[in-house]
Parts: sequence; structure tokens; C-alpha cells
Amino acid sequence: MKKLLILLLLGFNLHAYADGSHDHKSSSNSDDFKINPDLCQDEQGPDCSKLKLGDDYLTTSNPAIGYLFSCSEKNPSAPGAIESKITWIDFENNTWNFFEKLWLPSGEFNPKDGFYIESSNGNKMVVEINNLPVDGKIGDWPMSEYKILTSIDRNRGIPKEQKRSFIFIKSPEKANYPSCLSLGAIGVTKNGVLIFNATDGRGEDAVAREIVDEYGGHPARDSYHYHFIHERLDNKFLDNGHSGIVGYINDGFPLYGYKGVGGIEMTNEDLDLCHGHEHDDLGYHFHSTIEYPYTVGCYKGEIINNIQGSGNSIKPPTKQKKFGNNQKPPPKKNSDFII
Repeated sequence: MKKLLILLLLGFNLHAYADGSHDHKSSSNSDDFKINPDLCQDEQGPDCSKLKLGDDYLTTSNPAIGYLFSCSEKNPSAPGAIESKITWIDFENNTWNFFEKLWLPSGEFNPKDGFYIESSNGNKMVVEINNLPVDGKIGDWPMSEYKILTSIDRNRGIPKEQKRSFIFIKSPEKANYPSCLSLGAIGVTKNGVLIFNATDGRGEDAVAREIVDEYGGHPARDSYHYHFIHERLDNKFLDNGHSGIVGYINDGFPLYGYKGVGGIEMTNEDLDLCHGHEHDDLGYHFHSTIEYPYTVGCYKGEIINNIQGSGNSIKPPTKQKKFGNNQKPPPKKNSDFII
């Protein structure tokens, strides 16, 4: 009888592993926290095992291709991941391995349903969200019970509903000069979640360094946000294979997914100083990439301080740094582009 019970329990446990319902909270096996995105399986785009580490690609003077033009200097004393615990970054060669990075899995955490509502008001578009994913995809926050993850990143945040509204110009125009990106929200996805720029509070590469969930987000206290666009959100395409719109940036220009015309994956070399370009009848637009700065390098149009609603928001400064014609971009390095 005892042998039968043991066999039944063993069979149950094996079934739990097989159907993916195994609880990873107590796991010390790093392989339980890795993901293998389809975006990295083809020969297009950057090598996901040797992505450029963005730490040295923040500038506060002038924008440049592959850089983030920031309104803020680096802040080494800000909280962040523990560098000595990060195993997927090659600090000697300034690259990081997407396949080896650890991600918070999904679990029991189940917040309210997310929403994203677009409405028209003359020449403006109003977007209302509650800053929770419309598709319901979110990690098992807080991650305090995942010891292998909290040994690297001590983020204790828990995403909460935050009702916000954005106002975008329907036909935005390019400003005379690009302007810098602040901390906090720089836009919003059509999945109803805020977009932050590519850096963490220290001014370092947030996607490479911080623990985010397997759906691409994490909380700053209670404000859930994305630093990059998860591939599942790039799920609508134009007739020519070009990705559809995945979100809008504060200057009004749309953010498209990873693919350009013909379904070709975009890289920094295909895009301008602000991480966008203009072609056909789409007008100017930004693109998502799997390499830093991931979404936007600077604002191309005039920004509107348009985030309204409840929650902890960090608003852009009243004066944005501009890039003039008489200024030169930072010197390029041999490692600017990894193809």
C-alpha cells in the first residue's frame, strides 16, 4: 500500500512538471527562470547571445544612433540590481546574453483586468488606461518568495491599478531639434501599460540588468511598466509585412513593433538618432528593437506633459534639452552595433 502511494505521488509530481504547473518559488535551478523568444531564433537582427550592454550608451549632451539622450545624469547611488550576482552580462566585452538572463515567471498574482481606450477629440487622441495588461499577462509579483531572483534584484514592488489618461496629437510634427527623455513614463502601449525609457534609476541598461517578468514588465513601487516591447505585443502586421502600432510616445509619434517592410527585423543601423525613420505613407515613426535603447532614443516631436491620473508618476522636467545643428553627437565606438 505504501509503495502504491509513493508511486502515485511520484506520478503526480512528474505530471506537474510536464504540464508546466511546477512551483518555481523554491527552485535554485536558474534554468527554471530563462526564456527563449521566437524573435531570437532566426538570422535577422542582433545576436541575442551577445547584445550590446547599454550602460555606456547614455548621453546627456547630444543624441546619437544607438544611444539614449537622457535628461538626467547617471546616479550610481540609486537602487538597482546587484552587479556581482548578475551572471548573464559579460562586463569585459560589454555584452549580455538574453538566453541566460533570469525572468520572473507567472504564478498566483492576478490583479484587476487591464483596459486601453482610445477616443477622439478634434485633432487630438485621448488614451485612457489603468496601467495593467489588457491581455492579463503578468508575472508573479511580488517576487519576494523567489530567492534566486531577490538575491539579484531586491525589487519589492507590487503592480496596482493606476488610472491615467494621455493626450496625443493625431498628426504630430517633427520639432526643429530632438529633445531628451526623462525618467518615468515616455509613452504607453496598446496593451495598457506604461513605457519607460531604456535605463534604470542608475542610468544603466534596465533590460539587461534588472529582473523583469517573463512578459516584459516590472513595478517601480506600484507602477507597472515596460522598458522594452515583449514580442507577443508585436502581433499585428500591415500588408507589406511591416509591424503594426504597439504604442504611442509622448511626442505623439507611434511606436511600431520589430519588423520593417518585408518583415525584416529592425536594428539600430536602420534607424535615426531617435530610434525611428520615415517611409511610404506611414510618416515618421519609432521602432522596437531587441537592442538598446529598445524603444526610443529621444523625442522627435514636441512633447506634451500629458500623464494624468492616480499613482506614483515621475513627470518630465519643464525644460527639455535640445540638440542643435551646431552640436556633434558623442563619438562612436566600434561596439556601437552588434549585428
